[in-house]
Amino acid sequence: MGSIPRCKSFVRLLGVLALGVIGMAFLCPVQATDARPLSEQVEEITLENGLRIFVLERDFSPTFAAYYQFGVGGAMDPKGKTGIAHLLEHMMFKGSDEIGTLDRKREQQIMVRLQELWTDLYREQDRRKDPFDEADEEKIRSLEDEIQALVSEHKTIIVKNEYDEIMTRAGGTRMNASTGNDVTNYFLQLPANQLELWFQQESARLLKPVFREFYSERDVVYEERRLRTENRAEGLAYEALGSLMFKAHPYGRPIVGWPEDIERYDRRDAEAYFRTYYSPSNCTMAFVGDVDLDEIRRLASKYLGAWERQQIPRLHVTDELSQRGQRREQILFDAEPMLFMGWVTVPRGHSDQYPLDLLGRILGGMASSRMDQSMVQDQRLASNVSSYHGGMRYAGTFEVSARPRQGHTLAELEDQVWAEIQRIQDEGVTAEELDRAKVSTKVRRVRRMESNLWLAMTIGRTVGRAGSLSYLEEQEERIMAVAAEDIQRVAGQYLNTHQGSIVEIERPEEAAVSSPRGRGRKQRAEGSTHSRGAPPGPRGSQHSGAFNKALGMIDSAEPVSISIPELGDDIERVELDSGLTVYIKEDHDLPAINMDFRFLGGSNSLPVEKLAAYNLAAQLLRQGGTQDLTPREVEERIDDLGVNLNVWMGDTECGGSLWSLSETFPEAFDLMIQILQQPRLDAKRLEVLKGQRIERMRRRYDRPRSAVRTLSHQVMLGDHPRLGHVSSREELEGVTPEDIRAITSQFLGPQNMYICVVGDFDKTQMLTQLDETLGRWNQGAAHDRIWITREPARKQGAFLLEKDIPQPAVSILQELPVDRTLSPKEHAALEILNEIFGGSGFRSRLMERLRSDEGLTYGIYSRLSHEQRPGVPGRLSIGYQTKSESVLHSIHSVLEEYNKIVEQEVSREEVLEQIQSWRNRFIFRFENEFYSVARLLHSELDDRPYDFDSQQLAEIQAVTVDDVYAVARKYLDPDKVTIAIFGKLPPEDEAALAEQFTLTRLSKEDVFKGGY
Repeated sequence: MGSIPRCKSFVRLLGVLALGVIGMAFLCPVQATDARPLSEQVEEITLENGLRIFVLERDFSPTFAAYYQFGVGGAMDPKGKTGIAHLLEHMMFKGSDEIGTLDRKREQQIMVRLQELWTDLYREQDRRKDPFDEADEEKIRSLEDEIQALVSEHKTIIVKNEYDEIMTRAGGTRMNASTGNDVTNYFLQLPANQLELWFQQESARLLKPVFREFYSERDVVYEERRLRTENRAEGLAYEALGSLMFKAHPYGRPIVGWPEDIERYDRRDAEAYFRTYYSPSNCTMAFVGDVDLDEIRRLASKYLGAWERQQIPRLHVTDELSQRGQRREQILFDAEPMLFMGWVTVPRGHSDQYPLDLLGRILGGMASSRMDQSMVQDQRLASNVSSYHGGMRYAGTFEVSARPRQGHTLAELEDQVWAEIQRIQDEGVTAEELDRAKVSTKVRRVRRMESNLWLAMTIGRTVGRAGSLSYLEEQEERIMAVAAEDIQRVAGQYLNTHQGSIVEIERPEEAAVSSPRGRGRKQRAEGSTHSRGAPPGPRGSQHSGAFNKALGMIDSAEPVSISIPELGDDIERVELDSGLTVYIKEDHDLPAINMDFRFLGGSNSLPVEKLAAYNLAAQLLRQGGTQDLTPREVEERIDDLGVNLNVWMGDTECGGSLWSLSETFPEAFDLMIQILQQPRLDAKRLEVLKGQRIERMRRRYDRPRSAVRTLSHQVMLGDHPRLGHVSSREELEGVTPEDIRAITSQFLGPQNMYICVVGDFDKTQMLTQLDETLGRWNQGAAHDRIWITREPARKQGAFLLEKDIPQPAVSILQELPVDRTLSPKEHAALEILNEIFGGSGFRSRLMERLRSDEGLTYGIYSRLSHEQRPGVPGRLSIGYQTKSESVLHSIHSVLEEYNKIVEQEVSREEVLEQIQSWRNRFIFRFENEFYSVARLLHSELDDRPYDFDSQQLAEIQAVTVDDVYAVARKYLDPDKVTIAIFGKLPPEDEAALAEQFTLTRLSKEDVFKGGY
């Protein structure tokens, strides 16, 4: 496993945009090499079986993105089988007849028998509704015992997540899939030398899939439903809104499936669905990156030519009846109130889609939108409000969501939404609003070119939806042709009171309302044991023959060449007379400019009593106007220009970013300078920001994942005088513009400012403009950054904050005596240790144990921070969510794995796997020109050498089993973990938890401090 050789420079990216670029006062942009429309740049390959493949060659970096889409989604699910398209997406990662099994013949026998047993078990369980005797109970127990025995045997002849391991070792990133109402998507990025591996692996799972581990994965899908829908008020609201808008149409069914359906479909359902819809003639593929058209044609014919075409049945969709009155539903849930409104509109491609899209932006989809101005800024009824129009194959939806500020009601919000809609229906929109809404279309055209994956998705989805890539240009032309009267017309035609559907989230007046819970068995047979009970040493020592063949392909591939950025002729570091330090590089591939700016110093340099003002400073600086522009005029200007301008303030640095089309950059840059140098810090906007922050603090309890982080922080650091400080409501309400002006004046100035700028400009002219503009800024001084040092916090035991939700959130963590004073060898070993334990997705021990083996969670991760400044502790944190009945069991599983990785050596195969994976995906640190240059700036600010990336790669590749075992034994201690649980446990489980750990029950007031 040799290191990746380096080449002289990145191969240049060919421009593919038709944007005109004008001359500017201080910039000289270069016209893109190829100004043809994107649809004319992409080549198409069509195989005899109907598979369509679209290829865009661009050699910016030696990587590529692959995407494919099937024209089937949740709307095609058979009655009583909702969610089967989504489950099939999960099953496609379970390998093939060769990948993932050591004995295919015996596996087939086991899977057939398991199917028979599960069918019998369902039949017997259904009989519980009838008179039931001991003989029936005995039969169920006998079936469960036989199922368990076969499952245990099955686990001895399969290799879990072998497909994932192959792609991970090859350097794959962003590997995932998604299911919509109309389509199912699969995507991945790989180094350019792994193109044939991609074809070999995809052909295996597309032509010969095996839906093994079906029933444990079905449990995982149920956990996903709990995570995304039942556990969150927003999830329940959107599910209810869809059901209200679509009574007859299949769009009214949840894509993830109804609970009863998830419990009842079996492997035969997934297989039948695959045979019906997963035809090459129903598939569109797209490749973007460092690929060759002829090579893709050859590989596609070799690996996918034998894929048999299927006759896709015509989908008979029940048309939605005309709505004859407003539909409304109230959901009682332990969360702050929210309002959701929706209307059924037109399918994608309909002529009214385009004015509806723009209406969504004007009404509530931009910073300067009407509802934001009236409801958030002027009347201060809402903390936020948004609107959006989306089109699907058979229909579209226009949706509005809003969250009230404390003291205001959902009825007030609803009345104001209707008032804003009525105003557009009566008066229309202005020409300025219309032009502003159209700008984002032009911006998106450029921004999607910055990522191979984003562009591949755009190509694949466009062809999959419209049949032709020319729809991209047609869509933009139609949007640009929309007139103001078109928007007024569609607002009146579609957004009527009698056609609206409304969902309200309200917290019940009584103490609690029981949360929705699944009716499934407490612990499924297939998930009740796991294959990791034995010592982990042999892990990875057995693999299928197909895996070894794939590994040979990975290792034998010709090494790719990458460039790790270095200062020189291409990239310059310049110290200007003003004190400003600039990292700069010209890049004329896209008509855009990307800028990152940093200031040294942050909140750690301030006394605690000023933190409330500091928490609001970045937002007010960005939104509070300038000496010449009001806050609203600033928002309008940003939307007019289509720029992305952000400001943030951290603990040791402040900063922000600016992205702009090169043609509008002079105006965007001038606006940024006005915001930084001449801020208005408007008092009225400050009052709005205070209210929004207070609302966010009040809603911390609403989302389990963020709530458990708050709980963990309070447990670990709540008694620290600074790190445990939470600005109170009274402190926030007392902040004045003068307080914030004092903070911005203290930290922002050229003497402690660093800029990274990459894009379509003339370097000399850009440096001159930066020096002249910032040289007049007589403010700010260089600041020493302060890192808060302390001993690692020790808070052993379990801490419970009770909330009645179906899927509690769990965090298990330990602070560690590790920082950057460790040797590079130890840092590399800790990195690999975490990847093995829980950091590498499906290939980690925790994910295999809790998801793949036991079906207890949709996902589990570990993070190990180990490179903090001297004296700042590191931390190992593990996070996941699981149903209430599984919390105790899952904690035992996690701690068992924690003990194993400390007490027993990891296997050589595990270490080699993670080294290979880490090395091969290293290339993706440099797939974007701007981020490649920015890494040099960040290395300086982090006090790292410029070649830190190269040094780290070398250290990672030298890690041994002994190195990993040594750092695990030295720094990890399972007896000193903190267990934080946000949710509600069954009484017997809570009692058992209290017997095993010191259990502390905390109240909402204990954890969510600050008087909110």
